[in-house]
Amino acid sequence: MDTEQTKPTKIAILGGGMGGLVTAWELSSQEDWERKFDITIYQMGHRLGGKCASSRGPNGRIEEHGIHGFLGSYYNTLPMMVDLYAELGRQAGEPLATFQEAFVGSGFSMMWEMVSGTLTPWPIRLPPNPRLPSDRGFYKGLATSIDSIFSIARALLSSSQIIPPAMLELVTASLDAAQATLTIPTTEGPNHPLVPILESLRAPIVGQLDNAALPPDLRRIFILVDYLTVMILGALLDNVSANGYGDIDHENWSDWLARHGIHRLTLASPVPMETINICYQSPRGDTTRHSAMAAGAFLNWSLKSYSYLGHFLWSFGAGTGETIIAPLYIVLKRRGVKFKFFHKVENLKVSRENPKEIDAIDMVVQAHLIDEANEYAPLIHVPVADGTGRLPSWPRRANFDQLVEGDELRKDDIDLESWWNGWPRDGRPGKTLRKGRDFDKVVFAIGPAAARHVCAELIAARPEWKSMVANLPAVQTQSMQIWLKEDYATLGWPEAMTGTDTPCSATYIGTQNGNEEFSGLLRWEGWNPINKPKSIWYFCGLMPSYEPEPPFSDTGYPSRQSERVKFQNIQYLSSSIGWMLPRATCQSTQGVGDPVSLDFDLLVDWREDCGDPVLTARGAQRFDSQFWRANIDPSELYITTPPGSTAYRLKAWESGFSNLVLAGDWIYTGLNVGSFEGATISGKLASHALSAVPALENIVGYPIL
Repeated sequence: MDTEQTKPTKIAILGGGMGGLVTAWELSSQEDWERKFDITIYQMGHRLGGKCASSRGPNGRIEEHGIHGFLGSYYNTLPMMVDLYAELGRQAGEPLATFQEAFVGSGFSMMWEMVSGTLTPWPIRLPPNPRLPSDRGFYKGLATSIDSIFSIARALLSSSQIIPPAMLELVTASLDAAQATLTIPTTEGPNHPLVPILESLRAPIVGQLDNAALPPDLRRIFILVDYLTVMILGALLDNVSANGYGDIDHENWSDWLARHGIHRLTLASPVPMETINICYQSPRGDTTRHSAMAAGAFLNWSLKSYSYLGHFLWSFGAGTGETIIAPLYIVLKRRGVKFKFFHKVENLKVSRENPKEIDAIDMVVQAHLIDEANEYAPLIHVPVADGTGRLPSWPRRANFDQLVEGDELRKDDIDLESWWNGWPRDGRPGKTLRKGRDFDKVVFAIGPAAARHVCAELIAARPEWKSMVANLPAVQTQSMQIWLKEDYATLGWPEAMTGTDTPCSATYIGTQNGNEEFSGLLRWEGWNPINKPKSIWYFCGLMPSYEPEPPFSDTGYPSRQSERVKFQNIQYLSSSIGWMLPRATCQSTQGVGDPVSLDFDLLVDWREDCGDPVLTARGAQRFDSQFWRANIDPSELYITTPPGSTAYRLKAWESGFSNLVLAGDWIYTGLNVGSFEGATISGKLASHALSAVPALENIVGYPIL
């Protein structure tokens, strides 16, 4: 017979983003977990995934919050995905049945360089390696990154036809000598024998960068050598292996590179800029301002990116919701984790009797189930265009037929995920979770921008909470997807793609300064064969935000921000696309006209499927049929990492409240860069805080100094 002491610990996870989902995954992966834990995830609205949510729109098209993918250096995330798909257990022939079908490896990325007033492509191809994405033991710290960089350099040198023989001999000999030193611990720092070897290698190469007669391709190779050797030398000279990367986080990334002697042309090149754009490090989301990035966090991130498992990049085989979030939901629910959708956190209450404890959580119940005996079923099953089955996906709005308020929500098209939706109407009852009855432990997995609104008592009670929300900047982002009548090669993409590579670029023009082509997703979408796209381009970037956040009673704010994104993107396509897709311009398609603007008639307009010529839009009017999104809600803002900010990131177990644990890529993870990997590490850390499992040494890359 159970006693109070042997009942499972009730864990309330607030937020169904990756931090919360991974926490549930780790806890429920433990042997006999149901005797230890009773896990419930509370989620606002109808979808899981947070910033990584996606849904379906017209013609079943996939619509995302932004561009998502994995770096091959996601040492915690990739093995978890391998385990997830093994447990998912789909049959051969079913859609996305295996990890190999769900994730597509690539080594290609495009940078862009301004040369004599012209934006010119700078393609990078990093070679694959035999490491498996399930490999949990590969990364051993700085030495692993250095060795990986040397191995990549060897592979690239072996195929180079432009390096002078004498220079090639020098570099090869230096690599031989350098790799031989890696048996010596990198904690030797500035005394490591690798330091003089790299300094001797770098000096004659960097000395050539001021030579105006240097061929462009050779200049780019020398810039890469300068950048990579400065990172390695700086890491050794500052002894990050002994002191930790956080020891240099007070410096700005570009200042740190300059302190270690990077050449001015390298610093001005797109090479160190790529990190800025991938990780959104412009103050206030304003890409016209100089970036602000903590040097240690971005040195760690950048060095790791070259130490990849199999491929430099792993793209998703379908939408993020289908590839990751739906499988996680299915497996967690199958294990016995409970989900409470339509539960919006309003307030965490500090106990009056014990001011270091949470004793209640106020919530708004946004909708009620018609069938209260069962959980809400959030997924839809979308038929695959080739007839191979149905893919579990997330709808754009809730499945209203399951909800008491469904007719009213459908009629007014209420977005239950918006903090500015004006819902529920007056008189709707709330709900309070009580300690001891509804929870024993709480996982706060929503984020510091939302904490400003729902954790007022915690912020008032604990100075570390006040400092955290004040010193972790949150920025708005925006995304755009366009469906085009022609493929990327026809439209003039400047580089031929081979194998599984796909066009992917960063350091392009702001604000939409990242883009990727996803024509491989067309198989999941339900387009009319006579009006079917041949390519899909995703764009994502920052959105400058200087104005104060309006009150949530201002229900017109989301539509105003959406209109802002719409017109920004029309302007972007009108002024910039010709650099990237020169045969997509008005001049190229029509023989005369604008040489840089998109010919908007290339956009596939789903509204034409009915064949009514009245609905045929021309020019920029056709953009109305595309997809764009303003990511403005407090729970979906991106947390940046400016200099000095990592000191304010709380650890999972440092909430200051005995029954409150933290999760999300905004907490201290050792990586400290907003990312899928950061969120995964945070979930592992939250599980450790609750159960001591996994052990910290089994969380790859977490610093134990």
